[in-house]
Amino acid sequence: MTSRPSRIIVRAPNWVGDAVMSFPFFASLKASAPSAEVLCLCRPFLGGLFRTVAGVDQVIVLNESKGRSGLGFIWRNAGYLRRMGIDMGFALPSSFGSALMLRLAHIPIRVGYSAEARGPLLTHSIPYGANGQRPHRTEGYLKLLGLPFPAPTFDRTLRYTPDPVSTNAAADLRERNASLIVPVLAMAPNAAQQNKMWDASRFAIIGRQWIDEFKGSVILVGAAGDYEACEALRSSIDPGSVVNFAGAGDLPLTAALMAQCDAFLGNDSGLAHLAAAVGLPSVVVSGPGDPTEVAPFSPLAITVKRQLFCSPCYKNYCYRKDSPLECLTAIPPEDVWQHLSRFGKKVQGA
Repeated sequence: MTSRPSRIIVRAPNWVGDAVMSFPFFASLKASAPSAEVLCLCRPFLGGLFRTVAGVDQVIVLNESKGRSGLGFIWRNAGYLRRMGIDMGFALPSSFGSALMLRLAHIPIRVGYSAEARGPLLTHSIPYGANGQRPHRTEGYLKLLGLPFPAPTFDRTLRYTPDPVSTNAAADLRERNASLIVPVLAMAPNAAQQNKMWDASRFAIIGRQWIDEFKGSVILVGAAGDYEACEALRSSIDPGSVVNFAGAGDLPLTAALMAQCDAFLGNDSGLAHLAAAVGLPSVVVSGPGDPTEVAPFSPLAITVKRQLFCSPCYKNYCYRKDSPLECLTAIPPEDVWQHLSRFGKKVQGA
C-alpha cells in the first residue's frame, strides 16, 4: 500500500462460530493499521457480540428488513456504505454477495478470498486452501492481512470480554439460582445442524457424573429455540442441580454466564467457540467437521474426534445408510469424561 487507510470496513462472518474465529483478525487488523477506524459490518444478532471485540471501533448492522439475500439486500446495504467514505474493505465470508457489496459501495481497496468466482470483484485476492489444504479458519482470516499490508502485525490470542451490563446480568441470574454450586459445568447440547449433535442421553450421563463426583452443578446454555430440549435434559440429569439458561438472553449474556463457570462441554457449535473465547476450559465433541479447520482456537479447548473413512464431511446431513452419524455415535461418554474430569479436579485442587 502506498497510503494508510483511515477507515476500514470488515464484512464479518454470518454465524457465531465463524464470528468468534474472526476475533484475532480484528485485533491484528487494528495492530496493523492503528490509526484507522475499524468498522465491523455484521448481521443484527451478532451486533452485541462484536461491540466489545478488541480492534472493533464501530459496529454497523446489516439492513435485513426486507430479507438477507438477493440483489435488493446487497444494493440497499452497499448504498449505505457508499456514503461513509471507506478506504478499504475485507470480505471475510466466501460468498459472492459479500464481495459484490464492497464493489457496489465503491470501496477502492477490496480484500478477500477468490472463492465463488468473485476474484474480479476484489482488488486483492488469493485462492482459499492451496493444494487442497484448508487452514484453520482463524489463520485463513489472518492470511488476508498480508495482501494490503506488507508487514502486518498479528495478534493470535482468542479473547472476548463481555460488557459490564451483561456481566452484571449474569451475576444476578447466578444469585437467583442458589442451587448453583462450584464447580459449575456449562453445557451446550444443541447445534445449528442436527448432524453435529451428540446424543442428549450422553450429555445426561456426563452431567450426572459431574454432579456426583464433584458435588457441583450444571447450567445449560443455548438459544431460545433450544429451551425445550434443554429442559428435557435438565429433568433427566438432576432438576435440583441443573439450571436451564437457554434463551435467557443474547450472546453477550450467554458469554458472561459461561465466563462465570469452571468448564464447558458442547458440540462443534458456535457456543463452543464463545466458551473458548472467554477463557473457559472446554471439551468439544466433534462429528463430521474437520477440527484442523474449525476447532476452537484456544489451548484450553480439547476436541474429541473419531476419524473415519468419510471424515471430514462438509454436508449438512449424513449420507451413510450402514451406520448413520458414526462419527458421533462412536464417541462414548467415557472418552469425553476422561478429559472433562481433569478440569473438575483442577478446580478442587485434586
